[in-house]
Amino acid sequence: MLMIVCIGSSSCSSPAKPPLNPPAKHLTEFNKSASPPAAKPQIPLVIKKRAQNITLATGIVPVELFIPAIQLQAQVEPVSVLEDGQMDIPQSTDKVGFLSTGILPGATGNAVMDGHVDSYTGPAVFFRLKKLKPGDEVLIRNKSGRVLQFNVESVETFKTADAPVQKIFGPADGAHLNLITCTGKYSRSKKEHEARLVVFTKLQEVRYGQ
Repeated sequence: MLMIVCIGSSSCSSPAKPPLNPPAKHLTEFNKSASPPAAKPQIPLVIKKRAQNITLATGIVPVELFIPAIQLQAQVEPVSVLEDGQMDIPQSTDKVGFLSTGILPGATGNAVMDGHVDSYTGPAVFFRLKKLKPGDEVLIRNKSGRVLQFNVESVETFKTADAPVQKIFGPADGAHLNLITCTGKYSRSKKEHEARLVVFTKLQEVRYGQ
């Protein structure tokens, strides 16, 4: 399915490969100097537009992720696909990666983000992802201040070999954002966790920061 590095230099991988679109041209938007996260999440709350089942023509290139229910605020950076066909992940355990060669968040289809669940020193960026519930908000911001609000539809756990690649990466009606991390017991022999945690969300609102 994809590659999610879970603890230090170890990895948990699957032989399946994510179906991909041509590389997104919008990566020139990406701001590598995005400001570091504040001590507490600073959620943009000014709503300029609200609509059900909305989509954006091209999506946005995210630089920050906010999840108020678990007090998460993290920088986002683009990742691509490794030579073995697995989705890459940020080296930093405090950052989130978005699949830059796939659907961009806000466009019709399944956009995908991944992150570490833990590290040698303790919890990582997606450690509390399993606590999310249907209806919880997931917000992403681009460098120009546009904010997209996705709402959680479900939180599901899959054995690595049984993860539904098409449901996570494939075509979809509406604009979806799927968040992925590792979960379950860690196998030292296989150097991977036994399962994947996937949070499925759908776009609800477009916001603009102050």
